[in-house]
Amino acid sequence: MSISSVPSHTSSAFRRIFVTGPRLRKGLVAIAYSNGKPWHPLSYPMFTRSDALQLCEAIPGLSFDSSRDAFIHVEQDQVACFEAEPHIWNGKLVDLYAIGPGWGWQLAQDDRVPAAHSESLHVNVRPAALAWIQTLADDASVALGAFCSFLLSGYIEQRMELQHALDLTPFDAVLCIASKAPVVPNVVRTAVQVEEWIGIVDALVHLAADGAFNTLSRQTRRERIVEAMLDQLAREVGQV
Repeated sequence: MSISSVPSHTSSAFRRIFVTGPRLRKGLVAIAYSNGKPWHPLSYPMFTRSDALQLCEAIPGLSFDSSRDAFIHVEQDQVACFEAEPHIWNGKLVDLYAIGPGWGWQLAQDDRVPAAHSESLHVNVRPAALAWIQTLADDASVALGAFCSFLLSGYIEQRMELQHALDLTPFDAVLCIASKAPVVPNVVRTAVQVEEWIGIVDALVHLAADGAFNTLSRQTRRERIVEAMLDQLAREVGQV
């Protein structure tokens, strides 16, 4: 018999996600948390105790050991122990459990990735950039609008560098690009699901100093900023 434990991950930039995997029956989706970058494979989904207890009902061999504050998975002669790890989420200290690394977890193909806002933005994206995003979304089995939102969350978290102070200077270049009249031809219009990151976008909307830009509707200014963010992601990360 061998016993394994999962190493701790200390980054606090968590977002709620929906996940599925081969150990769950077809169609079953679980709520989890991730602090991985959206364009990286999902290897370490984290679960709250209540969400993980629901997993116990769906995954044979998984149970909670209250004496150890850990979830235990027994499979043949292998025993895996997933202990509580303290993390900051939404400004609060919570215990999360990294259950099943290597179990083939995937982002669920569901546009209902938890969001604080039930609205969408419609943005113009270069075909090459959209093709790059679509490939990533397909690989992760996630709907395009939800994956765009997931990308934006990671992009903003990187620029904010997990700082508590609201310093928006890392977005100066994006705001400058967004303020200029779009000149890229043959763009494709796509929907982007709005999540918590919209608060940063709205702050940038109010910071814009360009007179012509500020005459546009608030929704259009939001969309122009998101367009610039997605385009910069495609250029920096996707090299397209």
